Amino acid sequence: MDLWGAALPTESSDPLRLIPLYSAVTGIADDVSVMPWHCYRDSGAGWGQKLNRQPRLLTDPTGTGLGFIPWMNQGVTSAALWGFAFAPILQWDSTGPSVARWAHPGRVDIDETGTSPVFRIDGRVISEYIYVPGPVLPGSIRGLSPTALFRMQFGTSLNAQRYASELFQAGVMPPGVLRNTQKGLPEGAAPAVKEKFKQSVANRDIFVTGNDWEWTPLAAPSDDVRFLETIRAGATEIAAIYRVQPEDIGGEAAGGSLTYSTLEMNQQNRNRRALLPWVRRFESALTAVFPRPQYVKANMDALIRPDIMARMQAHEIGLRTGMETLAEGRALEDKPPLSPEEINEWQNLYRKSASPATTETTGGN
Repeated sequence: MDLWGAALPTESSDPLRLIPLYSAVTGIADDVSVMPWHCYRDSGAGWGQKLNRQPRLLTDPTGTGLGFIPWMNQGVTSAALWGFAFAPILQWDSTGPSVARWAHPGRVDIDETGTSPVFRIDGRVISEYIYVPGPVLPGSIRGLSPTALFRMQFGTSLNAQRYASELFQAGVMPPGVLRNTQKGLPEGAAPAVKEKFKQSVANRDIFVTGNDWEWTPLAAPSDDVRFLETIRAGATEIAAIYRVQPEDIGGEAAGGSLTYSTLEMNQQNRNRRALLPWVRRFESALTAVFPRPQYVKANMDALIRPDIMARMQAHEIGLRTGMETLAEGRALEDKPPLSPEEINEWQNLYRKSASPATTETTGGN
């Protein structure tokens, strides 16, 4: 089945030309896709062990070498814009589904008239798939599309953006009046004079004439000025829809300047408000297609990487409290496990300066 080459609807893609919407959606999709995603085996005791060999669906899900990050980016973009992401499962292997490709939502039909929903692509029923809905209403599984719900707001912002572009392209000055201050024009001469003047200033050139002409620019109407202001207002509305900070996408910030602490808090708020709902939806959808007791989980903490001092302090606490081993801590810092010789050297040189709890936790690991 061809999921790549068919002509796709364009009307739903038009809102992406709106800069704040593009920024909000791609920002969420980028963050969700670049965080680490792994498959685990549930131990049955409240914890899971990461599989040594990750399923192909988390490494090369399209089967084309595109990789996981672009694939996940496509899925999140689809769900954030159209309200759902849908990918037919094309291949299976011993670990579960191995190849699945997101279909454009404009080609997907969801039939909810029966006892269970039926999905079709270009009229063809799909029985094996990954389906990730956005927010849904009771009694339905169809995700709500922000571009459909807020078409009026997006349309107003798009018109304002187009207006600003056209105003800039029209020239450096608004419309005005060109009149002869010394004498009247012969009948029929005004169009020729006007055309000559327009040609001279079309490329932002200087208009040179005698001393008997006067150009009076007219100020932009107040309605047009307010219309341009809707660009920023629209960005603030889009920020509310996608739960991101308005200033991140060109909107109006609620407060003043940000300190380091508020910047750090904003990142935590972004993880919780803007990213976590999408991460949990995709985790649930991916887990559903893998055989039990496997499950898929993303590491959202990877987006908030503290400075090296804070990381070392966190590792020390983790070692002291038994939350991590020495090998696990080194792996988080992209370092290989210590060899037995290196462990002996470390104990001989630094054991006296380490706390008893730390050496007890790390010794022999």
